[in-house]
Amino acid sequence: MSESNHAYHPAHFSHITKHCLAVIIPFYKKEYFEPLLQALSNQTNKDFSVYIGDDCSQNPPQALIERYDNLLDITYVRFSTQMGHLSLTKQWERCLELTKGEPWIWFLPDDDIPSENAVEEFYRALHKAERHRIKVFRLPLEITDEQGVVLQRAMPSPEIESNYQFYSRLVRGRTMSSLGDNIFRRKAFEESGGFVEFPKGWGSDHATILRVAANGSLYCLANARLSFRMSGKNISCDRSDGLTKISARLDFVRWLKGNEWIFTDAPDREFYKLFYRKGEYYLVHAWPFDFRIWRKLYQLSILCNQSYNPFPVVKIFAHYFLMLTRLRLRPMRHEAPKVPLP
Repeated sequence: MSESNHAYHPAHFSHITKHCLAVIIPFYKKEYFEPLLQALSNQTNKDFSVYIGDDCSQNPPQALIERYDNLLDITYVRFSTQMGHLSLTKQWERCLELTKGEPWIWFLPDDDIPSENAVEEFYRALHKAERHRIKVFRLPLEITDEQGVVLQRAMPSPEIESNYQFYSRLVRGRTMSSLGDNIFRRKAFEESGGFVEFPKGWGSDHATILRVAANGSLYCLANARLSFRMSGKNISCDRSDGLTKISARLDFVRWLKGNEWIFTDAPDREFYKLFYRKGEYYLVHAWPFDFRIWRKLYQLSILCNQSYNPFPVVKIFAHYFLMLTRLRLRPMRHEAPKVPLP
C-alpha cells in the first residue's frame, strides 16, 4: 500500500499503470467500509488497482486498510482538508486524480458492495467495447438495508442501450442507478467534462452517466450486482435536506433541457412529466413538510409540464394531506419504510 497523510499533489504519484481498471473509493464513513474491502479482495479477477481518497474523516481507515494490503493493490491518501460537505463532485474528482491512467474508472462509495464476479464480468465483456461504442458498463443495482438484507432486487436491463433508452426506463421506474453501479471509459469521461455538479451531488451521478454515454452505448453486466446500502447515514437516506435536493432537481431538469443534444432522441413531454413525478414521490415519501419545497415543486412542474397550471401540485398536495390523515387515524403498525429508488 502506498500512503500519504499530507495534502495531495499530482506530482507525488507515478502515472504508469499496470491495470486496465481503477477502483476509486471516496472514503468518509468507516461503519461499512470493511465489507467493501472484503468484497474487493474476494473478486474472482483481481486485475484492478484500488485508490482510496480519505475526505479528512474523523475515523481514518489506515489500520483497516493494512489488513488488505497483501490482497489488493491499494493507494491510500488522506486529504488534509474536507471537501465532501462543500462539493461531493470535487471530492470525487480529487480522488480520480490519484489514479495512474487506467482506461476504465469505477467510483465505489464506501458502503456499497459489488458481487464477487463484478470485475470478471467486466473483463468478459470488455472486447465488445469498441464494436458497440460502449462508454459505460453498468451493474444491475439492488437495494439493501444497513444489515445487507435485500429490500429491492435488481431489475432486468437490455444488454446494450443508448443513454436515452436508459434514462427513459429510469424515469419510468424500470431500472435503478447510482454512482457505484457504473464503470466509465476514462477517455469518454474526460472528454465529456467529467462530473456534472449539483447541490449535494443530488442527480450528479445520473447527469454524468448521460453525458459520458453521449454518442455511445451503455452495456449491462447482467450476471453481476452492486448492492446499494440504505444505511441511514448516506445522502439518499437524509430526510432533512429536501429543500436542497429539490433545488438540485430543478438544476438537473434545466441541465437536461439545455443539453438535449446528448440524446439520440429528444426527450418528449412524457419523459419530463415522469421526471416531475419522481420529484412528487420524494416530496410525499421522503421529505418533511416545508412550504418552500412545495413552491419548488411548482417550479419543477412548470419546467417539466410546460404549463403554469397548478393542478398537478394541488392534486399531490391534497393526496399528501389525505395520506397524513389516514396515518393519524390508523392503528399503529410496524411497516417497512418505502424505499426511494435511486
